[in-house]
Amino acid sequence: MNKAAILVSEAITGKDFIPIIVNGKMYRVNPPTIHKIAGASAYLAVLEDNKDIAGVISSLKDISVASRALSWFIEGNDSLEQELSNGTLEEVLYGLTAAYSLISVENFTMLLDLAKNVANLTAKQKL
Repeated sequence: MNKAAILVSEAITGKDFIPIIVNGKMYRVNPPTIHKIAGASAYLAVLEDNKDIAGVISSLKDISVASRALSWFIEGNDSLEQELSNGTLEEVLYGLTAAYSLISVENFTMLLDLAKNVANLTAKQKL
């Protein structure tokens, strides 16, 4: 099975997640939806301009802002902010880095190749 097919099967079965630990508790971070990315980005957008997400994350000094953004990746809202704020800033920043690592151009290009292969397998209409 090629890597793209594995990605698709893991996404369908729910096996594509990253476990992160904050304050001794494990949280499951699934590949984020546009909704979750937008929610997290709303909190990170108030930070000074950086060229990439790694720069934004490394410039975070307020655990409350980082916890709200991470809560969006975990729950799709900021309901876990208080709970995540009880962890260390390093744990929360690691969680944000891990969550953003699930957004990969490589994954999109592999899925695009898989979609093209599937499209080529379908019956084509004669003109």
